[in-house]
Amino acid sequence: MTDPFVPRVWKVSPLGRIGVLLLVPMVGMVTYFIRGGLIPSLLTMLAGVLIWFRYAFLPEVVLTATDVIVRNPGGKRQVRLPDVATVGTGYGGLTITTLTGEHLTAWAVQKSNLAKWTGRHTRADEVAATIIAASRNRAEPPSSAGSGAQAAG
Repeated sequence: MTDPFVPRVWKVSPLGRIGVLLLVPMVGMVTYFIRGGLIPSLLTMLAGVLIWFRYAFLPEVVLTATDVIVRNPGGKRQVRLPDVATVGTGYGGLTITTLTGEHLTAWAVQKSNLAKWTGRHTRADEVAATIIAASRNRAEPPSSAGSGAQAAG
């Protein structure tokens, strides 16, 4: 029998990619009016495209059989599924909270404020529910030996 929760990968939505890309020419125009030259404007737009590519195509959330892997423009973090306590949705992305209270934000999947205010169910809600379900299915039973700490090795 195959596991319905793995492997799953969620990236920035196409609308999210296009929406941010539309800002690049506007930033170039503002630079043109402020700096008064074509070269600074073009260099700003080139930098904008490079930054856009990093923010539009790098972020992702990967759900494996044992972990949730979050890749943001600033780096990659990994959380074991049994360590996931909650997953919240919001404008900044998914907020994964571990049993130790650590918070991890996944930029790839976001819920707009409008959707939150109107109570609309979105892709972010589906991803959060999938991660929580996978976490509950892989929760490790309490260890019967001592404190439950595992030796590294």
